[in-house]
Amino acid sequence: MAQPWKNLKTRLSPAAPARIDARVADTLRTMPLQEIRKAIGLTQAELAGRLDVAQGSVSKLEHAADMYLTTLRKYVESLGGELHLTARFADGRQFEIDQLAALDDRG
Repeated sequence: MAQPWKNLKTRLSPAAPARIDARVADTLRTMPLQEIRKAIGLTQAELAGRLDVAQGSVSKLEHAADMYLTTLRKYVESLGGELHLTARFADGRQFEIDQLAALDDRG
């Protein structure tokens, strides 16, 4: 029989919840668009309404292998988020690309 998470969590070693929380955070950082939308609690139809497009367009976007950054930005903003683009290099340097704020609606 399934038990509530709060009951199971009390039986874990002190280090286990931190490991679990780290794995959950890592999973959330790498979720596909449709999983992010579902985690936010929106259907494709609801998001389509916010984007002023057909539901099928949202489905195509969520399964696209490539898209314009402006399109991705609109998608994320319609979910209530902000899109940040970071370039990471092998030597450990990373740079946030801030030109996203200046992109027009060509995409």
